Amino acid sequence: MCGRTACTLNPDDVSRSCRYKRKNGCKKNPKWVKNKDKYYPSHNKAPQSYSPILLNGNHFLNAGNDCPYVSGDDERVLCAMRWGLIPKWFKGGNVDKVNYSMNNARSDTMLEKKSYKIPLQKGQRCVLVVEGFYEWHTSSAGKQPYYIYFPDKDSDEPSSDPEDDQNENQPPTRLITMAGIFEKTLYENEDFYSFTVITVDADPSFSWLHHRMPAVLANDDEIDKWLDYENVPLDKALELIKPKNCLKWHPVSSFVNNSRNHGPECWKEINLDEIKTSTPTKYKQESKSMMQWLSTAKSSPSKQASVEQPSPSKAKHKVTAGAMDRFVKKAKRESHE
Repeated sequence: MCGRTACTLNPDDVSRSCRYKRKNGCKKNPKWVKNKDKYYPSHNKAPQSYSPILLNGNHFLNAGNDCPYVSGDDERVLCAMRWGLIPKWFKGGNVDKVNYSMNNARSDTMLEKKSYKIPLQKGQRCVLVVEGFYEWHTSSAGKQPYYIYFPDKDSDEPSSDPEDDQNENQPPTRLITMAGIFEKTLYENEDFYSFTVITVDADPSFSWLHHRMPAVLANDDEIDKWLDYENVPLDKALELIKPKNCLKWHPVSSFVNNSRNHGPECWKEINLDEIKTSTPTKYKQESKSMMQWLSTAKSSPSKQASVEQPSPSKAKHKVTAGAMDRFVKKAKRESHE
């Protein structure tokens, strides 16, 4: 699955990082055609937020006066869309209170659900572009978040040239590109764009972390085929939707767990070995002090009675004694580490 992403680039840098080669060989930055003002950079983007989406420019050839002029030269364009697909038949209400669970679309069942099947048949294929995403590994110790991203460009990939790098001091960021489905719904008398991320069974290299992963489009050729709904039929495009072994990851802190946190601490790498082997000194000192106090209390009959024989009329004392017992057991374990 895919439940959190990160994209910290401003809109212009998103466009520059999505530079593509047109069919005539010329390179071009895709233009923003809608909702540019609704996208905001963040290290921690959750469903219902607006994310940058690549799609075929032909979807906007006759979009009306509220969109910049789009010509046949605009093979790809950018539009900020709300994460969480809103079906075409949605009527009225508040989209933020919609109960549809459509942040992700499973590849194995999406053609069985008309919410996904209908837009796919209409060619409404899109690509989510982000710097990375997060996934949580579940174990007996709890849930550990990881940040996942594309590795640096391999040596066998085309190297950048002056046309690719308009700013030599800041080369374009390599963005993760995920296959998605978008929908356009009339909401408050305007075209409302939303999307879902397609997910697949995890590649063996990734399955230790989670059993599902986004349908990653690994290179520009795959992006082109997925977006070119006029020349690449759906059955051929779906051949691209499969597990990929092309990602890197590192553990991050639980800071990312709260979707209200948007800072760089979300994707900062942490050392799990240091966390597992270190116990706060302050906690150990408090444990020892508590055990010393308990030893003194047990040597005094009056104090012992106050703990072991609480008044029946004061139930909260029983809870306190129970909590004390749990603390003692935990402190003893810590003292033996």
